[in-house]
Amino acid sequence: MSWRVVAKKDFRDASRSKALWALTALFVLFMAGMAYVYTLLQESGGAAGTELESVGLLFFLLNPVTLLVPLTALVMAHKSVAGEVESGSAKFLLSLPHTRRDALAGKVAGRGAVLGAAVAVGLVVAAVVTVVMYDSFDAMAYLGFSALTLLLAVAYVAIAVGLSATTKDAGRATVLAAGFFVVFELAWAIVPIGIYYLLNNSFTPTGTPPEWYLLLNRIPPSSAFTNAVFGFLPGNAGTIAQYFPQNPPIYLSKWGALAILLAWAVAVPLVGYRVFDRADL
Repeated sequence: MSWRVVAKKDFRDASRSKALWALTALFVLFMAGMAYVYTLLQESGGAAGTELESVGLLFFLLNPVTLLVPLTALVMAHKSVAGEVESGSAKFLLSLPHTRRDALAGKVAGRGAVLGAAVAVGLVVAAVVTVVMYDSFDAMAYLGFSALTLLLAVAYVAIAVGLSATTKDAGRATVLAAGFFVVFELAWAIVPIGIYYLLNNSFTPTGTPPEWYLLLNRIPPSSAFTNAVFGFLPGNAGTIAQYFPQNPPIYLSKWGALAILLAWAVAVPLVGYRVFDRADL
């Protein structure tokens, strides 16, 4: 299919420009480094004789992963379409037997493969460190965390490409990507708090928060990822488990969190395609 040609070209270009190798080095150092740092923290702050478990490392990685992976994806993919339109190379790309849908899908697949490969290598190296240095290694939990992390990476690449497709200007694409991160990853917590205040004249829910409040808190891609990790990994310590220890509503379950993450990966590129398809290049 035509989108595969675009994807392969993007992946080859990243390999030739050394971008793939730089990203791989970044994630190897990050993942392996965090695995080692966790051992130091446990040794300095933990009780004597406490087992060093890989599941603890996975929860320790949550916050750093939800910062590094989205930022990396946005930086590497936010000009993927707008940059080509601005430079004029999009006209050449579309003069070949590629539709605009093929171009967009190929960009998502190609850049997603670049970031996914770098993240995967980092996770493999960290797994080796964990097997060597830790007392126990839960292979299924580690595979589950790895799959969710790769999904987060691809989802954010899809978001970046979708945003890029809505504009012809690379500078505006940068603003859109930065704005998305600020709104949904840094400032979004204000939204449920603000709505709750308007409804109840109080900033903080007492007791069990309303279900809509909990749902709004998991709307950002990284929050959906975090809730999915808490739901699928053993040793659940997530917010939803505290309020619904048995059977949460489906939209507050681990599957609901996974659906939100998948929805981001589809919805933003779809909006971008709608705009890109009607744009005069």
